[in-house]
Amino acid sequence: MDNKDNNGRLGREHEEENSEGVSEQERMRRQEELDDRASASDGRPRSGDPFEARSRDTHRYEKGDMDMSVKADIPHGASGHGALDSKNLPKSTPGWRILIQELIADKLALFSLIIFVLITSYVFGLTMFLDRQTIVAVDLFAINEPPSEDFRLGTDYGGRDIFGQLIIGTRNSLAIGILVTAMSVGFGIAYGVVSGYFGGQIDNMMMRVVDFFMVLPFLMVIIVFVTISPSYNIFTFSLIMAAFLWTGTARLVRSLAIQEKELDYINASRTMGSSHLKIVFTQMMPNLIGIIIVNSTLSLAANIGIESGLSFIGFGFPEDYPSLGTLMAYATNSQTLQHRWWIWVPAAVLILLMMLCVRNIGEALRRAGDARQRQA
Repeated sequence: MDNKDNNGRLGREHEEENSEGVSEQERMRRQEELDDRASASDGRPRSGDPFEARSRDTHRYEKGDMDMSVKADIPHGASGHGALDSKNLPKSTPGWRILIQELIADKLALFSLIIFVLITSYVFGLTMFLDRQTIVAVDLFAINEPPSEDFRLGTDYGGRDIFGQLIIGTRNSLAIGILVTAMSVGFGIAYGVVSGYFGGQIDNMMMRVVDFFMVLPFLMVIIVFVTISPSYNIFTFSLIMAAFLWTGTARLVRSLAIQEKELDYINASRTMGSSHLKIVFTQMMPNLIGIIIVNSTLSLAANIGIESGLSFIGFGFPEDYPSLGTLMAYATNSQTLQHRWWIWVPAAVLILLMMLCVRNIGEALRRAGDARQRQA
């Protein structure tokens, strides 16, 4: 019994030694495979776990160590300095191209722009061949004539051609709207930029002036100025209106300037010693021009409406200097309103059409300045 037990124990020990020998060989083989895989990237053998950080690696990598298949996927100029070549960087779309894309994408705005340009070109072109004195001359033998071959849109109670008055009146209304917009927006931009950029006491004093103008009933003040003025033309009438319509633009530009002056690029320019004029006109204004264009476009429609309203109530241009408002004023007569539609309906339709066109164009410009709302 003892001999059998000893033999069995010796057999088991021999088998364990054989299994340990096999497992040790297997571990050595696997370790060699892992070392080969770890050194495959640069041909240098490494010891230890191939997955640990190679903090003790003293090998210096050169340009030639990079695999050519990897280099082929990197743009030209990137492998030399670890950065993209400036020629291959994606370029931002210019602002004017974004504007054109947005107008093309918005069919209604594109159609409105075409209509507005055609109306403006036709009116300003045709008035070069019309004599205002002849058109506004009274003809007692053609009073309240309906549309005919001689008078395309009939005549008024003084025998004056409605079509000629409509063309000249549209030109006057457009000219006043454009002049008032240019004056008020131009002054408002300069005022708002100075107030917002310098801030402090300067901003406080300038804003109190804006508040004073905003609390005034500007329509009543304009009516008073027009009434006491012995004579006025398109320029003087536009100047009177612009004197009270610049405050909205000034407040808008001031708020934008306050936001822009706190940005890093403005602080960097100040640190580099750039002058205030250079910072405002070369760096700040290009970032504000988009919103200013939108505000100017919408202000144009409002200014045309204000001029037409003043002329309608009799505080604009007189009848011998027609505008769209003076033609609309004929509708205050009940007989004209009911039975002589050709006198006031064309002017009303033209005012509505121009206001809608300008409004649609302004909305497209506003979307072009907001990347979240663009259609293109």
